[in-house]
Amino acid sequence: SSDGYSHIFIAQEMAPEENMDKLLSLMGGIQRVINRNDIVIIKPNAQWWNQGTTNTDLIKAFIDAVLSIKGFDGEIIIAENTHYTKPRGWATDERNGQFNLNELVAFYNESGIGRVSKYHWRDAGPNPEPKEGDDAYNGFGSVEEGRDGYIWREDLVYTAPNGRRVMMTYPVFTSSYSGTQIDFKAGAFRSGKPTGQKITFISFSQLNHHSGYAGMTGSVKNYMGVVDMTCGFHGSTPSGYYNTHFVGMNSLHWRFLHLLSKMGIKDHHIHNFEYTGGALGYFMRNIRIADLHIMDAEYVGWGSRTDIKLRTRAKTVLASTDPVMLDWYGGKEILLPITKTAIGSRHLAFLHDPTDPSGPIFKFLKECHRQGIGNFDERLIQIHQA
Repeated sequence: SSDGYSHIFIAQEMAPEENMDKLLSLMGGIQRVINRNDIVIIKPNAQWWNQGTTNTDLIKAFIDAVLSIKGFDGEIIIAENTHYTKPRGWATDERNGQFNLNELVAFYNESGIGRVSKYHWRDAGPNPEPKEGDDAYNGFGSVEEGRDGYIWREDLVYTAPNGRRVMMTYPVFTSSYSGTQIDFKAGAFRSGKPTGQKITFISFSQLNHHSGYAGMTGSVKNYMGVVDMTCGFHGSTPSGYYNTHFVGMNSLHWRFLHLLSKMGIKDHHIHNFEYTGGALGYFMRNIRIADLHIMDAEYVGWGSRTDIKLRTRAKTVLASTDPVMLDWYGGKEILLPITKTAIGSRHLAFLHDPTDPSGPIFKFLKECHRQGIGNFDERLIQIHQA
């Protein structure tokens, strides 16, 4: 924020809907974030299910708050790229909340509210040998030609310390409600001409454990559901580039990591996942950063994103404009304490500690911050708790 501090807002101990209402009130009301004419893009986690997808009761409470804005005549689009051909969190029966995402949108539409819609972003390029996500071949977008798809920017490239390059990619998509075409970087268009309508981007992440090389998933990693994973390895084109996930890993690393995991070996430093943090930080700085980052910690998977036996109900929701410090705080104050107390989870504590310079979270967030994103000093956090 303008005062140099990372302001983190927290509501907890209540039902998800009450937590969201308290959180927004603590922030000064929904009007502090959204104007009545905005196109609101809500980006949840939907690549998984159960606690791996964002709690839909929290999302519904947020949408209800937007719809309650006096004279609201904008629209709300839930959008996500799971990088898989199957719908996963969009249509799962293993819900986190009352609805899956498809059902949530259908609830509003069947209630006569058409201004709530959805868009499943789909990867554009070839992917002949899928290693992480099997989606591909869905084409490139162009506002000038009125075509939905992805844009690959050869002029915007993150170069990791290991020399690997990640080309910036982002979606172009058309609202099924208004027919407005949205370029994720450039804004709203009709007939190829900018409308001037404001795009408000809400990153709605889920706090969870994530593997031996990443440590956790949260606000920064949520942007991996915006970029195109077929641009660079593991995709087959363009030559000389890596996608956001594989900038610190190649196919041999991938097989070796799985072998180490099966052997119970936890020190997975062969994958420099911090470079993914750098690529996502570069994306935020050069393409678009969310106007607000909301972190769902209703259920926190301390050992898995999908196994409900390896999760704890924290009944918490957090928000900040700084994704780096939001992840830092969520890891340190929520995920790590749960990990230390959950039965059978103590071996994961190292992975969940963002204060350990040798740990994956610290490295990941530091490289994101190095791109000019957020703070990286917990003395600059100010907590506002309901």
